[in-house]
Amino acid sequence: MFPRISLAPVLLLSFVSLAIAAEDDPATHQVVLKKGDKIIFFGDSLTNLAGEEKPKEHVKKGYVNIVREKLQEKHKDKNIEVDWVATGGHTVPDLINRVDKDVIAKKPTIVVIQIGCNDARRLPKDKFKSSLEELIDRLQKAGIQVIQCSLTSVGEKHDGTNKDDPNLEAFAQVEREVAAAKKVPLNDLRKAFVSYWKKNNAENKTSGVLTYDGNHFNQNGMDFVAEQMLSKFK
Repeated sequence: MFPRISLAPVLLLSFVSLAIAAEDDPATHQVVLKKGDKIIFFGDSLTNLAGEEKPKEHVKKGYVNIVREKLQEKHKDKNIEVDWVATGGHTVPDLINRVDKDVIAKKPTIVVIQIGCNDARRLPKDKFKSSLEELIDRLQKAGIQVIQCSLTSVGEKHDGTNKDDPNLEAFAQVEREVAAAKKVPLNDLRKAFVSYWKKNNAENKTSGVLTYDGNHFNQNGMDFVAEQMLSKFK
């Protein structure tokens, strides 16, 4: 007769391990808003168009304004401010060049970095990583809470066959790793986009789902990104 072996310790250990893993996952972290918080979204054309709410034929309301309205409605007593600083075509080194004058000088308490699609097509991965680390260090040294986003898309096919997908996935993984190392919350937009396409792009179209050209957000994309951004605050 074989001795009975209790699985309870094994199950308990597994549960604890999963709990620790979830706690360490930057994608699960949120920022608790306090009175007087000022949020700046910092990035490239995706953030710029969200702030300017353009092009008008595709966008009625940008995600920056949606986030502003929702947070001010939810936290009426906290006087939350939401702004944006962005230029089309920019990469992380460009953000570093302007961070002191255009961002830190405005005294934000929270900066959301949304960058990467241009970098993945222009920069070596090591340069991207070291630049992102430097940018976060500069912001944290100024006492600013950082939220790091993973990049989104250049083509909306859900099966990984967009031309730039290999680089995009590799650079998104860098952003995940840097967020974990720097202990900042991660808004994993890349993962959210791919999941959305798998459910809502049965025809495997290159654009027209969350973007109007494979990269820049249409209104559906603005709404979706706003939802993901809002999930990082409580």
